[in-house]
Amino acid sequence: FVLLLIIAGVAGYFTRPEEAVMRERADAILSDPQTISEGFESLGASLAGDRAYNNYYVAAKYNVTLDGTPVVTCWGAFTQVQCTREADTRTGG
Repeated sequence: FVLLLIIAGVAGYFTRPEEAVMRERADAILSDPQTISEGFESLGASLAGDRAYNNYYVAAKYNVTLDGTPVVTCWGAFTQVQCTREADTRTGG
């Protein structure tokens, strides 16, 4: 069992998505008209939002925030990236 954990950890380390891939996926969410609740907010986030890439060795997290409010959060592991648009806490949606 321990050997499987070690193998999974090593595989995760070498297949963790790089920042460029996660940025691309986050930009796709920001530019998708079906996920845009406020067009100007998304435009602002894609141009001037704060972005952060966190490396957790076997996984990675990528955040896009605008004025301290999360807009898009992405998690990546084993070459896969899953991004979600965060709910707007100001409007409840």
